[in-house]
Amino acid sequence: MHATTTNTSIVSKRGAFVDKNLLFALDIGTRSVVGMILRQHSNGKYEVLHMKTIEHDERSMLDGQIHHIPAVAKVIKNIKKQLELEVGPLNRVCVAAAGRALKTVKGRSEKDITLNAVSFQQEVIQMELAAVQQAQNQLARLLDEKSNLLYDCVGYSVLHYYLDDQEIGSFIGQQGNTASVEVIATFLPRVVVDSLMKALQEADLEMEALTLEPIAAINVLIPSSMRKLNVALVDIGAGTSDIAITAQGTIVAYGMVPIAGDEITEAVSSEFLLDFPIAEHVKRSLVDSEYVEYTDILGFPSKKSKDEVILAIEKSIENLAEGITREIFQLNAKAPQAVMLVGGGSLTPTLREKMADKLNLPIERVAVRGVNAIQSLIPTLKDEGPELVTPVGIGIAAKENPVRYVTVTVNGKMIRLFQVKMLTIGDALIAAGANLSKLYGKPGMGLMVRMNQEVMMFKGEVGSSPVITMDGTSASITDEIVEGAVIHFEEGKNGADAAISVKDAFQTHTVKTLYINGEPEEFETLYYVNHQLVSPETILKDKDDCRTVYPSKISDILDLKGWIRTSDESIFSILIDGKPVNLSYSPNHSFCLNGKAITEHDDWSDEDHLTCISLRDQQITLKNAIEVLEVNLIQSCTVTFNGEEITLTRPLFTFYRDGEELHADSILMANDELIMRKRNHQPFIFQDVFTQVDLTIQPQPGESLIILKNNEKAGFQTELQTGDHLILKFEVLV
Repeated sequence: MHATTTNTSIVSKRGAFVDKNLLFALDIGTRSVVGMILRQHSNGKYEVLHMKTIEHDERSMLDGQIHHIPAVAKVIKNIKKQLELEVGPLNRVCVAAAGRALKTVKGRSEKDITLNAVSFQQEVIQMELAAVQQAQNQLARLLDEKSNLLYDCVGYSVLHYYLDDQEIGSFIGQQGNTASVEVIATFLPRVVVDSLMKALQEADLEMEALTLEPIAAINVLIPSSMRKLNVALVDIGAGTSDIAITAQGTIVAYGMVPIAGDEITEAVSSEFLLDFPIAEHVKRSLVDSEYVEYTDILGFPSKKSKDEVILAIEKSIENLAEGITREIFQLNAKAPQAVMLVGGGSLTPTLREKMADKLNLPIERVAVRGVNAIQSLIPTLKDEGPELVTPVGIGIAAKENPVRYVTVTVNGKMIRLFQVKMLTIGDALIAAGANLSKLYGKPGMGLMVRMNQEVMMFKGEVGSSPVITMDGTSASITDEIVEGAVIHFEEGKNGADAAISVKDAFQTHTVKTLYINGEPEEFETLYYVNHQLVSPETILKDKDDCRTVYPSKISDILDLKGWIRTSDESIFSILIDGKPVNLSYSPNHSFCLNGKAITEHDDWSDEDHLTCISLRDQQITLKNAIEVLEVNLIQSCTVTFNGEEITLTRPLFTFYRDGEELHADSILMANDELIMRKRNHQPFIFQDVFTQVDLTIQPQPGESLIILKNNEKAGFQTELQTGDHLILKFEVLV
């Protein structure tokens, strides 16, 4: 099948002239390769002069990627040779990377905004790009690739912004805990383009221009002026259905469904026992015939109505419509305004109606478009069906909107980017492998502390922005890049964690002077952290419990000085193992403030004079504290020694204050905190008696020491129990 040839003033290879307005385009598909010669006229329109289609001899293509380069190169050479018979030598060709090779993945990035809200659009874009990079990493993991740099991002669109996992229009300036963004990004494996270029090289062809198949179809059917509309273009081929979405003046998303026309052919084959080529013929006949005739694999001829065949394969058509519409919703998050169907599979009966129903669109909003819808094409083709839109589009799009590689340098590393959209510094950083989630310095950790029963937050230092230059000039991640640009970036520095002293946190430090018996003394605000008295310069930690106390009353001064108060309550309080113990005492102090008698409940002011009258300190000792404890603190043993009853004692516990061991006569102060530790229990022995008695017995010459316990021989290490009778004497042994 080829187009009608017109007079193009082309001299064939036997002549000497070549028309510079000729375009050689190749559509390298999964089942076949289509070659076209197009000519651009002076009025800007295009005409198809020649077309050749050759099917692959083997499965050399799979999912849009060349798997057998020599086999594909052989088919390309054959088409090239046939077309050269018509127009002369062909050295350069326009090609497209298959849309079915595109990989679409969701990505998400999050940011803690507990202390610092997102304030600028640059931060939002950085989060979007970090989400794209997360999708790129996820794709590498899904395909078990060692590097995420094997894929070029050819576009992304934002699906949702979230604030604390609730969808929101924009989180700029919003208060919360977490801001996040979810994107859907499309990637083209670099190996697809690399293998395509190698196949062309083996066929002695140079790549003149490159495009993507979805872009090729969109460029000829949906010009830039129409791309503000939200339109889905679906190219339904043999093995896959490729999808591209336009909105806001650009192509915002790409996708692919691994079902297409072959699934319908296989359904026809299965239902009517037909060989695949015959089933394909029956399927195509449904487009313009009310009846189809065939002979099945058993040799029986049959004739079926179009409706009978459609009814038999309706479930497969339903599956195809469901798969395509589900992917459209996935890419676009809603039904588009319209859908354009191209490719041979778009002619599948009832498919258009089923898709309109699933998208909840009027039937006239879902249309099959053929080459006759290409405004820039002169109508000379005999076949104007939708299956030729992409091959024609490849030639026109590659000429008018070629996709090129842009080479830039990022921190000394040369990077090549696939330019299917405006490329920015952010795209270059992704391609260079920069960690965009760390591009902006993170804020330092904050502090949350309780201050006098009120919870207060102290922010960490804000992280710094990245330093980015392009060609020596300050730039941002949204700036467009051009060929040869030299980009340098440094990640922003993380902010320091919040660090504040307890004194600075309260900001109410007070210092006053009180003259006590004529001597000036300064008293200042006291700080307690987690119930411990600390220095004002103590640095707070997260979740500390802080409180302040200022000794504003006379009683506070008495406590600080360690003096007994003149309170009627006469109570002296300490803590033992964290439990309060109250001790009674008999106060005999009296005080005057500025010459007037006062009580400890009175306040004092700066520069006041406090006079202590008849001051006599009553000291409270550890022994006093032990006496009021309602526990057995003493280990005792009562025995009779040489006819005299004595009681042996030793403490069962040891007491400590600030790590120092106390003794019975150690002086205690109000609010002292004591730790009580139990000693190891040991029995009393005979030798312990000598701590309680004074031996005056002197041995006479020839006498020996006799030690008896309960009239039985014993020794100094013999254990004792209450009630034992002990005797120690000297006797002459017979």
